[in-house]
Amino acid sequence: MKLGWRSRHALALLILALVLVVISSIFEITNVLRLSTDRAATEATLAIEPVQQIIAQLSEQRPEATIAELAQDPQVKRVLTPALAFAPSVATIIVCDPRGIAVAHAIPGNRGRPIDRLPPFPRPQGFRGAFALLLELRDRQNYEITADLIRGDREFGSVRAHISGTLLGDEVRRVLRRGLLTAGIDILLAVGVGLLLGRTVSGPVRLLEKSVVAIREGRDEPIPEKGVEMFEHLARELNILRDRVQMEPRVLASVGQLATGLAHEIQQPIQAVKFAVSALRDARDMPGDEVDGYVDDAKRAVDRLHNAVNGFLTVVRLKPMHLSSVDLNALLTDIRDVLETEANLTGLELDLDLDPHVVETYGDAQVLRQAVENLVKNAIQATPSSEGRVRLRSRYEPGAVLLSIEDSGPGIPPEVREKVFNFSFTTKERGTGVGLAIVRQAVEMHGGEVSLDSEVGRCTAMKIRLPIRSAPAVNSRA
Repeated sequence: MKLGWRSRHALALLILALVLVVISSIFEITNVLRLSTDRAATEATLAIEPVQQIIAQLSEQRPEATIAELAQDPQVKRVLTPALAFAPSVATIIVCDPRGIAVAHAIPGNRGRPIDRLPPFPRPQGFRGAFALLLELRDRQNYEITADLIRGDREFGSVRAHISGTLLGDEVRRVLRRGLLTAGIDILLAVGVGLLLGRTVSGPVRLLEKSVVAIREGRDEPIPEKGVEMFEHLARELNILRDRVQMEPRVLASVGQLATGLAHEIQQPIQAVKFAVSALRDARDMPGDEVDGYVDDAKRAVDRLHNAVNGFLTVVRLKPMHLSSVDLNALLTDIRDVLETEANLTGLELDLDLDPHVVETYGDAQVLRQAVENLVKNAIQATPSSEGRVRLRSRYEPGAVLLSIEDSGPGIPPEVREKVFNFSFTTKERGTGVGLAIVRQAVEMHGGEVSLDSEVGRCTAMKIRLPIRSAPAVNSRA
């Protein structure tokens, strides 16, 4: 059975939590045993030292007395039992003669009995030593720490402290139980927090996955830019990618239309060149003026080809590569400020009529500016001097913004209106027919449309309708 993303996430968190608990438990066991053995050794040493010091003093005062005689001194009895009160890890303290017979015992009934030697108290080093000691404590093994009694250069007895493995093991197990309880709580918290975070992350991930599928299938579905900061940034980048992907078909369609126009445009110059070249085959039998005429015809045809190709390249290079929020009212105002002097020099007034309800849209500001500037310049050139005006107007529509460039020029005849946006079509003597083709492509690449209203003898209005696209939110924390 294949686990889902959330199940795999929970399982991974559980395994990670268990690994962390095991590692932390290893360190905890090692640390607890080291501290416990250090404390037990310190307690045993502190319990032995008073007894050892008193016997050493008595030995100096009574150098002929045996260890059994010295152990019966009241001073030894006074320190033997109270020493255990401050050493909870120490089970008993014994004074033995060289044969191992107890001459003094914290438990009086054991005095005079032989005392078996116990394993020396271990001091574990590292995890292996701690684990080995932990296994020994399961058997409730006791240990001893011994301090020899020296008279001259000869051992005449010893003081032994027996450390209870039961007490030490109980203390270690108590600490470990507390640690396991804490570890269990930590695991539950880790898994719970992990699942909560997983749910927080899985939602945006699935949303992004659906959005990528929508982009692949060509559906226009904006990605909500909310949630975790990194997903906001990723959604913003995917929205930019979506806009660019959606613009590509429009660009290709426009280029295809332009290529068709170019093919139609160059047919006549090619035929003219072909005819001139064919005629010039018999140039030896022609008068010089006739030869020059054919050459001039060929040159004019080549010039037309050159202009057509250059115009085509100018248009197809137009691509929106820098997408951002565009304030269309500010764009019109800036264009008016730039071209106002040119209009005034010809005696024209350049007016603004802006709708304050127009909102920003998302696109390439430079491409849109070039398109609107072309329309304004055409309007200035088409309007008679000293008696006209050109107006830049904006209007808000539901889901769109309408820009119009209106002039009081002579208008455009009906038979010309259908051709003005065609590639290489121009009514100017030295025109290239590229300007309005650029306008159409720029607008269509932004998902908009351009249209023309004109009344012969009165006015012309070039209208651009652009859909309102929300720019991806900019994260102020980034």
